[in-house]
Amino acid sequence: LLVRLNGSGNYQLIPFPPDRAVIDIGDYYSDFRKIQTALGWSPQVSLRAGLAQTLDYYRKHHAQYWDATL
Repeated sequence: LLVRLNGSGNYQLIPFPPDRAVIDIGDYYSDFRKIQTALGWSPQVSLRAGLAQTLDYYRKHHAQYWDATL
């Protein structure tokens, strides 16, 4: 989805290092039903829109995150 939203790019799946398995939290799937029931909160931004906003942010502020000499 990120590559599609970005218009180009690629990704590589890299296995989690075995020597760090003790700190691996595994997969996490959120479920907001409990907080929705208790507080009336629900997400207002879709995954697609949130990722698009994230890409836009990093495009605007990339100099603060990446070394241009690399």
